[in-house]
Amino acid sequence: MACRRLIRLTMPKKQTASTQWRDAMRRYFDVAEFTAAGEVYDEAVAEGASTSYEDDLLRARILLKHDENRAVAFLIRRPPKGRAASQRGVWALLLGVGYSRMRDFERADDYFEVARRVLTSPADRAQLAYHVARRAMLEGKTEEAWRLADEMLCDKSQSSKIAHEMLRSFILCNEERYRESAESLIKAIGFIGKHREQHLEQWFFAVQNLALLGRELAFEEAAALARSEVDQPIEWPVDFTAQRCQALDATAWSCALRGDMLGCFRYLRSAEHRIPNEAFEVMLLLDRAHFARIVGEPNWALDEVAKAEKIAERIDWNVLPGEERLALLQLARATAPIDAERGRFYLARYKGLDKIRSPLLLVAFDHRLEAYATYTEGIVRLAGRGSGAEEAFRSAWVIFDRIGFDWRAARTALRLLEVTNKDRWRHLAEDKLEAFPNSWLARDLRNRDAKAAAPVRLPPMQNKVFTMLCQKMTTAEIAKGLGLSQHTVRNHLKAVFRAYGVNNRAALIAEAAQRGNFSSSPRERSATD
Repeated sequence: MACRRLIRLTMPKKQTASTQWRDAMRRYFDVAEFTAAGEVYDEAVAEGASTSYEDDLLRARILLKHDENRAVAFLIRRPPKGRAASQRGVWALLLGVGYSRMRDFERADDYFEVARRVLTSPADRAQLAYHVARRAMLEGKTEEAWRLADEMLCDKSQSSKIAHEMLRSFILCNEERYRESAESLIKAIGFIGKHREQHLEQWFFAVQNLALLGRELAFEEAAALARSEVDQPIEWPVDFTAQRCQALDATAWSCALRGDMLGCFRYLRSAEHRIPNEAFEVMLLLDRAHFARIVGEPNWALDEVAKAEKIAERIDWNVLPGEERLALLQLARATAPIDAERGRFYLARYKGLDKIRSPLLLVAFDHRLEAYATYTEGIVRLAGRGSGAEEAFRSAWVIFDRIGFDWRAARTALRLLEVTNKDRWRHLAEDKLEAFPNSWLARDLRNRDAKAAAPVRLPPMQNKVFTMLCQKMTTAEIAKGLGLSQHTVRNHLKAVFRAYGVNNRAALIAEAAQRGNFSSSPRERSATD
């Protein structure tokens, strides 16, 4: 971004108590370099600079971007005694925002009321309505949030129009109306248009959230616009590294769902250069492992999983505030088919974390995390041959189906088909994948149907082992019945697994039934050969 480069070139190497630091702080703030803006203020104060009250209020705004507790403490130490009405109003507004994010709603409402009595301009009233609506959302009062969103229309400025659509998107996500939420983000980006440098913070968040929704929804306009915006040659500030990483990763998934695997890996490579912390690095490694398996590179996939596990060992997951903790669910899904115990370990680690409560994250307000976790639990239970896999998959299916996350619903339906062998789940998966005909999921379903048309023929002894396994006999029972050692029986079982392309007994029975090779008795089985 040219503006940012200009600031860095014109900034003196060492800040002084002159007005230069003030100008620099405001320019950094205007281009969403919030950390840099805060550092300029702090350095100037440390060197004895005299700050104006407007400077102090700007520092409080910066603190609110990341740390509401520090922002509140900062404002309390600087009461607006004798200040202009507008400054008293902004001070009260910022305190209201800080206390609402701390979930001290009584104090928040008191300060919002002070701001309401003082702030009179349409722009200020719209800003107040926006923040009070966000406070209402934290308490689950969506009807009040909608009323306050309407109040924002008192101001006709471009900034208020953008904020209004961003607020609508937030509320719609809370109500799990994700397509409409994406439509509001599309409108917000349309209002921003070519004036991104005047609305950079809103643009960063709009692109990030649109990319995330574009990954989940069968909504081509959202996916295409998100990809176009992500491709804009604009440098995202350090403060938005996580948002940039998520937007690139989500775009990679969108490409893969539409059959563009080259684009998928290109966006994953771009995301690797914008990793904000090790948890995000784990997520990207596991995504790359997932897609490596899809393109037929199992060894590459195993290497990436091993790297991810090594990094995960040194992460303190309890201190992570947001969605990066979902890496634990990815680890559970990636390791369970290899080692069910490891899968259970990572799932238990995730369940042991506190609920995400950040007021800034959309997923803190809806059921997406619940669906991701229950789907993962199904994978872990299935790999461990324990009970409960079908129940977990059904719970995940209900949520994904209700909220319109079609490809995730299809993926869950395919798992239920594997577990139950009921055609209902095949038909549901087919319906959900109509919008993603070039995805790996649609390809896997087609391959499954093709295999069903070609029943597997086993050598005589393997066929006997397979038939007895279908009767739910143990390895010891099969060995005794055939007069073989258990070691020999296990070798025959491995050969049967390879023939059917599975790695456990439950999957074998489901796959064999799908291919028309399943029988419930030796007599019935021999009659079909």
